Amino acid sequence: MCHTPIWWFQLPHGFKKYIDVVFTEGHKKGIYISDGRKTENPTRNYGTGGMLHSRKYMVTSSWNAPKEAFTLAGEFFKETSVDDGVLFGFHRMNAFTGMEQIPGIHFHDVEKNADIRTALKLYREHLTEIF
Repeated sequence: MCHTPIWWFQLPHGFKKYIDVVFTEGHKKGIYISDGRKTENPTRNYGTGGMLHSRKYMVTSSWNAPKEAFTLAGEFFKETSVDDGVLFGFHRMNAFTGMEQIPGIHFHDVEKNADIRTALKLYREHLTEIF
């Protein structure tokens, strides 16, 4: 489980750098063996060489953007969810290692309209439902 703020529509630099170092070092050392393809059929099975099968992960994120920026027609994120948009690459990276995604929760409008009590309540409810 991890929580990350989103900076300029991406993971923060320090978090991304950590991932780059750890995953690079993890090649053939517990994270992934290869990209999964075989010489005899190099166009198939990309992303299946992970070594973390049976493990799960959950990501939560915090945003300045309001939830409606993702859900309403004509708004900035064009009706694309956090998980299918900005965090798509993060989820595919974890799938590459063999991990399975547990649904996360995303906190919106944390700078201009933060409601900590409600956010904590929703987070506790989410964790209770998932676990």
